[in-house]
Amino acid sequence: MKQIIYLAFCLSTFFTFRAAAYSVTWSQGHIHVTVTDSMYQDSAYCIVTSAISYAVNIDSSYVNDSVQFVDTAYNRLLFGHAFVNTSGASPWIFTVRNTTSGGEYLIPATGGYYHETDPFLKVTTPLDTLRYVAYEDSFWFVPCLWGTVSGRVYIDNNSNCVFDAGDLAVNSTMVSVIDTLFGSVPIMTCNMHFGSPYTAFVQVSWMTNYSVSLPSWFSFIFPMSSCYSGPYTFTTLPQTGVDFPLQCTSNIDVQCYALSPDHVRLRTPFLLHPYVTNIGCDTVSGKMTLVKDSRVTYNSSLSTFPADTVRGDTLIWNYFHLSNVSSGAYWNSFFSNVYLTPDTTLVSGDTLCFTIYTNIPSADINPSNNRYSICLPVRYSYDPNSKSVTPTAVDSIGTFPAGTHTLTYTINFQNTGTDYAYNVKIIDTLNSHLDAHSLKILGTSAPMLPKWLAPNVVEFDFNNIMLPDSGTNEPGSHGQVRFSVEMNSGVPAGTPVTNTGYIYFDTNPAISTNTTHNITSISAEVLGVSSSANIKIYPNPASDQLIVENAGVSDLTVLNMNGTALFTQHIANDKATLDISRFPPGLYILKSTGGKNPSVTKFTKF
Repeated sequence: MKQIIYLAFCLSTFFTFRAAAYSVTWSQGHIHVTVTDSMYQDSAYCIVTSAISYAVNIDSSYVNDSVQFVDTAYNRLLFGHAFVNTSGASPWIFTVRNTTSGGEYLIPATGGYYHETDPFLKVTTPLDTLRYVAYEDSFWFVPCLWGTVSGRVYIDNNSNCVFDAGDLAVNSTMVSVIDTLFGSVPIMTCNMHFGSPYTAFVQVSWMTNYSVSLPSWFSFIFPMSSCYSGPYTFTTLPQTGVDFPLQCTSNIDVQCYALSPDHVRLRTPFLLHPYVTNIGCDTVSGKMTLVKDSRVTYNSSLSTFPADTVRGDTLIWNYFHLSNVSSGAYWNSFFSNVYLTPDTTLVSGDTLCFTIYTNIPSADINPSNNRYSICLPVRYSYDPNSKSVTPTAVDSIGTFPAGTHTLTYTINFQNTGTDYAYNVKIIDTLNSHLDAHSLKILGTSAPMLPKWLAPNVVEFDFNNIMLPDSGTNEPGSHGQVRFSVEMNSGVPAGTPVTNTGYIYFDTNPAISTNTTHNITSISAEVLGVSSSANIKIYPNPASDQLIVENAGVSDLTVLNMNGTALFTQHIANDKATLDISRFPPGLYILKSTGGKNPSVTKFTKF
């Protein structure tokens, strides 16, 4: 059980107690480095912190001399940068402090010694190099007192809210204890293995308000139920039987899909991500098959999870025990990253097509989604950070097909920088006309953990993705996440639904995707007649003014989606400008009567 705890000391008076410090000096050539290792006990949180200071004195130095601190045990640059003598001072004297190398240590009820080991370090300048070896020192700290919170996390198969025969204990999950008085930072996280109960140690005399909960990403797998509807809140210790019974559907729904770039570039390799998902707790095993376009070449050595069998253009993978409670960051999918190279005979405007399918289990509730086909256009360069939505609109302003209830969004991203992206984060604020509780993650190109930042703001975290840059590995520099969400009931016809994703590569500013613009569908009864091909309106969508051409001498009437006339303007020639700035955003009807091209058509106000 790994514990990361920020807790209070058993005394009522908060203070920071400096326990001890150790100092040693190394010299070589012009370099002299004094290393001081200080350890502190924070009485307010029952925690020990190590702080290491490096005092550097270089006898002979020149302007723009630089110093690097290198941890040779892990071959990494400390502090993230070199230090530069910008003033030309000689001797050059400065001090830096590394407060993270020692880490944080818990103080048990019995107190005890804590050991600090300094890493192998190399200090380099243009003229000299100083190395020194690790040293270890120990300090004694006074004890703290603890209480406990304990319970189980399990799949409640018989829905009786009790862990009994037939229920499934969840392995390798995490329970968080949060101090509700001082904020939302977890004071304890507790891992469980092999289905064993968890026990969280909490400081007794100081803690008065705290809650116990599962990580937010659990809500993407298991719906809340009458057995567990949210965090437990307590004010006393100990607490036992703090259980998390999770409800799980017995349905099996095996489905196929493939994540990919929006386009394929000429003579540029790319990655296709076929995958199989089982949205259900019962396990399934089977085969995933990809039939590739004959005009691309498959490279197994550059693919992640290469195919088990290759027969011409057919690639086959075996998968086992796939379920909604499988371990891993993305918990219910088997996927591969297939490295493909287009033939040199392809030209811009060609299309590459692929088909993915899997066997259909006898208990599958929806066999129609066990096969998926995708066609990718071949083009020149394009914006790699993009967002798309399906189903496809039926007209140029983005009207959903009639009867659309589910929207599926795909966010593509690419590292176009000059180094690896260690972490990628995507934040998406769902439109108010979408039901956030219905969000389902349908696929990702790499392991990912989701979480809710707010009731309608979702974050997708690709931690340690190590996404290569496009200059080093263009096919591997792409990533993708795909999810679906339901429309709220009762959304009026003609309502605009927009969405934008924001992509963060490490600590860089956000890159925004394009904004998807869609309109809920309108019945033929409201429109009355179809739009004339001769009349022109632009821009569409519009914000302040709408220009109408080729209507002739006529009356132009703007109506809302209920058919109510909002205003009418008489025009005496073939071109007119309508002021729509006073209307709220939405879909409207423009009706032309009395002229040479009577018609009814739609326009969008944003």
